[in-house]
Amino acid sequence: MKPHHFQTLVIGALCLGVTVLAANTYNHHQQLAELQTAAHSAPANPVPALRRDISALADRLETLQPQVLALSEAQERHTAAQVDLDKQQQALATSLKTLQALPQGPSSTDFATLTQRLTTAETTISQLSARPMAPAATNTQAAATADRIAKPRAPVPPFKLLGLETRGSVRYATVQPPGTHALSMVHLLQLGDSLNGWQLQAIHEDQAVFLVPGYGRRTLPLP
Repeated sequence: MKPHHFQTLVIGALCLGVTVLAANTYNHHQQLAELQTAAHSAPANPVPALRRDISALADRLETLQPQVLALSEAQERHTAAQVDLDKQQQALATSLKTLQALPQGPSSTDFATLTQRLTTAETTISQLSARPMAPAATNTQAAATADRIAKPRAPVPPFKLLGLETRGSVRYATVQPPGTHALSMVHLLQLGDSLNGWQLQAIHEDQAVFLVPGYGRRTLPLP
């Protein structure tokens, strides 16, 4: 390499180094100037400013405490409401299971069958209403026949009433079974006595009253 080329390179390197050194020096100078400006603008005693900031923060915290308390109470109410809602949901689920377990009501087929029966019954009633009524005489005869059937004939006395007999202060009705003529077969009945189911209830001058089971009272004339 020729000497003048080497010198040129060295001089160029020196120039580049001087340029970089000058740039760094300028940057350091700018930073120093900024620090000096900040130092001049900063208060001599930062404690009052810090106290003011702390007081403002305390006031802000005191203002926020009621809001925090209200939020806490709202959270508690929300939690209680959520618990009640869960209980209601459980009760509804239990009720739903109970309802599902119950037997189902009548189906549409049952309603259709019932409607058909009602229609048939209404038709039958209409047909019966349209029939002519039987004559009154026929109805009277049927009623009389029904009365004869409903009212059985009074039974024949199982004895013959012979008369009355008085012994002291007691009165007796003398009776005798039919078809007998011996005196030993004559019975003396006082009030309350019975013969063949007929109980003597009363004795009058011309008649005797007996109680017949299933037929009521029966009055027999005295001979």
